[in-house]
Amino acid sequence: MTLTTRLSFLFLISCFPFMNTTIIAQENNCFGIVAGCKATTDGSVLLGHNEDDGGEQMLNIYIAAKNPQKGTHKFIWAEFPGMEVADAFMNEYGVAVASDNCPSREDKEDYTDGGILFNIRMDVAKYATSARDAVRLIGMNVEKYGYRDSGRSYIVADTHEGWVVSIVRGRHWIAQRVPDDKVMTIPNYYVIDKIDLNDTDNFIGSADIVTYAESRGWYNPATDGEFSFRKAYGAPKTLTSASNTGRHAGTLVHFAGKDFRYDVETVPFVVTPARKITTQDVMEALCTHRVGGDRTKVQPLVCNNRTVLSTVCQLRDWMPRELGCVMWICPGKPCTELYIPWYMGMTESPKEWTRFADWTEAEAKHMSDAENKQARYPQGAYWKYVKRWENDGNKHHALSDKHYQKRQKAQRKLFEQQVSFEKSLIDKPSTEISKTLNTYTASLIKKYQPGK
Repeated sequence: MTLTTRLSFLFLISCFPFMNTTIIAQENNCFGIVAGCKATTDGSVLLGHNEDDGGEQMLNIYIAAKNPQKGTHKFIWAEFPGMEVADAFMNEYGVAVASDNCPSREDKEDYTDGGILFNIRMDVAKYATSARDAVRLIGMNVEKYGYRDSGRSYIVADTHEGWVVSIVRGRHWIAQRVPDDKVMTIPNYYVIDKIDLNDTDNFIGSADIVTYAESRGWYNPATDGEFSFRKAYGAPKTLTSASNTGRHAGTLVHFAGKDFRYDVETVPFVVTPARKITTQDVMEALCTHRVGGDRTKVQPLVCNNRTVLSTVCQLRDWMPRELGCVMWICPGKPCTELYIPWYMGMTESPKEWTRFADWTEAEAKHMSDAENKQARYPQGAYWKYVKRWENDGNKHHALSDKHYQKRQKAQRKLFEQQVSFEKSLIDKPSTEISKTLNTYTASLIKKYQPGK
């Protein structure tokens, strides 16, 4: 996508009458995208996500080895110490998971053993063998322990399909499959609308999801018509928040084309893309934060001052998973930094991207060892990116078109060399593939890190 095209579809966003012209970046708190295998140019399932958080954050990236004795899978873990809902994962079965904060209207707590939160995505990484398996695992955990946050939507995908799993405080949840030829985008409100639990191919969830809403007075069949999960369970203020509607409308326009019309009352769960999309199209949507071509009117959208990580999982079923499943990782703000490929076949991370030599130590200390990270772990590579944003006054949105075009040129080059690079490894022994992948990713990180 050219810069002109990028600005053109962003200009469309400013034409929506319901949008507030000043969106506060701090309202933004993560964004997700899932594209089905028939919606993409290469037949991959794509899962894209921006993680937005405040405070001192330190990104670590671990390659967790398979443990047959414990029954756990190999996985790539993008970790933020001390954060229960920020990490991204992709495992050896090509199952990827991330999440968005989606506040609910539930005010009652219903927990067992303190409830569950962080372990949801860790369990998906360790034990899920498919996206559908991940959905069931998430639901089982929610029903067994109770969810101890207001609400959240997990996006999960594998090489065949993608799902959205929306959870409400306590023990209620609903999941919907993303159709193969569609694209789903989600800000910080629930996007699942009409549901049909009899359609088990496309919906899974709590059996009493409708009757419970009736009992709480959130849904009245006589006056509300057909049940809508998002309207019944979503915190009302989130459904009309300019931060949510602006980001959602912008990305739907991006994928559906200029003829698409967004209505906040009937926001669709998915859209049909105007053309089959690429991995880079998803990246483009995740790095968006300008409306129109006037740089004096900056309006934070998907990418903002709180974005600390952006990932795009490219999940392909016609290749060995060690090459076909790639987590493209952008440390921080995707409008500034490049996405670097981390392949499932990798066996180690560069040392500067890990706090501990063993990922199990990181898991054990994930919550307990999370203070003063920059002072205690100054060797971390992530601080180079943090320093760049601080030196820029955290005004990444004001970067010049020249810088953006330079970044785009480098990203295109990585995609161009991806095909030949993977082809050169396809028939190699696994040990050679892993060694080459380790070296390849480490060299790209070194080449494109701040200061280079």
